[in-house]
Amino acid sequence: MSRAAEEWAAHRARVESLGQALAESRGPVRLRKRTSNLFRPREAIERTELDVTQVNHVIEVDQTVGVAEVEGMTTYADLVDATLPHGLAPAIVPELKSITVGGAMTGVGIESSAFRYGLVHHTAHELDVLVADGRVLTCSPEQRPELFYGFPNSYGSLGYATRVRIGLIPVMPYVRLEHTRYSDPDALFAAIREECTRPTCAYLDGVYFGPEDLVLTRADFVESLPAGTSASDYTWMRQYWRSLRERREDYLTIHDYLWRWDTDWFWCSGNFGAHLAPVRLVLGRKRLSSITYQKIMRASHHWPLKAVASLRPRTESVIQDVDIPIANAAAFLAEFEAEIGIRPVWLCPFVVPDGRFSLFELRTDTPYINFGFWDMVRSSEPDGHYNARVEKLVARHGGKKSLYSRSTYDEATFWSEYDRDTYQSLKRECDPEGRFPGLYEKAVKRG
Repeated sequence: MSRAAEEWAAHRARVESLGQALAESRGPVRLRKRTSNLFRPREAIERTELDVTQVNHVIEVDQTVGVAEVEGMTTYADLVDATLPHGLAPAIVPELKSITVGGAMTGVGIESSAFRYGLVHHTAHELDVLVADGRVLTCSPEQRPELFYGFPNSYGSLGYATRVRIGLIPVMPYVRLEHTRYSDPDALFAAIREECTRPTCAYLDGVYFGPEDLVLTRADFVESLPAGTSASDYTWMRQYWRSLRERREDYLTIHDYLWRWDTDWFWCSGNFGAHLAPVRLVLGRKRLSSITYQKIMRASHHWPLKAVASLRPRTESVIQDVDIPIANAAAFLAEFEAEIGIRPVWLCPFVVPDGRFSLFELRTDTPYINFGFWDMVRSSEPDGHYNARVEKLVARHGGKKSLYSRSTYDEATFWSEYDRDTYQSLKRECDPEGRFPGLYEKAVKRG
């Protein structure tokens, strides 16, 4: 038996065992897994735990077709390690190493190549979805298209991706970065629109540091470094995000470019003191990562860290990614600055090559800007006040909000944003007994 045949046989055995365990269990279900990139509270409801930790393999990398067959719990760090030796990378590599392929499919994944390829789900060719009775349903644009187009943004409320056929792109060993500073948001968004219309680079993203302080980064592949030049290293003592305003030109290995934000969780490492040189020295490269910061965050919700936090001024966690049509981006940013005031803000443009995804419907006639902002806002208002203001801002500017973090929508407003009829039809097919929490219950009611 060939190596590929062995990998496929092992995959089928793992999935069969998982399906059998689900079919034999009873009552509400949740996944047992090593990492999670959800940032919203969950109620302590007794549920059967389905152990998916072993469904985390890269089954096959097909260099000829340019696809990878990947199990759902495979992290993008492992997938990138499997594809880079072939001179390939996923078309979209979400920015944190702990994000899984299945998680990016059932949620919404983005990164700086999205201005060319769209969101993660736009780069998937086929899915296998484990549904509540233990069946595995294969879906694609041709086979069970309703499930294929309804699965993204369902957040495990319809089932779990056990296999994803994901698109790959050719890459080179190094990336050259060009950082351009702007004092006018309108000028920056005009430059982004031009790149989305006629791309001249491989990757594109930006950062808003303040109303007159923005940076747009264009990155492109290079086969080798110019003579006398070395690739920068932001994996330990230096912080990538600080370099955006310090350098006009930079070079990174393709591996380090894909994970440039992970070492400092963008800039959020400062919330844990990890921006300080002595702390970085002690932590070392391995522990400077988004996984470490997630663990600290989750520990902070438990006593005694929760008791210590209660002694500080009252704050509200505002951890959100929102998508705004580019024509409205500057106006949204100005109102966000006035009403919320979090800085910095990540700016990631993307296009929508296919508008048929029913739970995350977006316009195909315009680029969007993903605004990512993650911080605590000091507040004397009722808890949830600032997250609700973000939702109103997004609605006012014709945008869409990701559901991985806190939502405050009432049920009628929620279903005015997401296709309730299609969702309920899929729910009846995939989970008629309600073993998985419903989408509204999970996203808003903390299910």
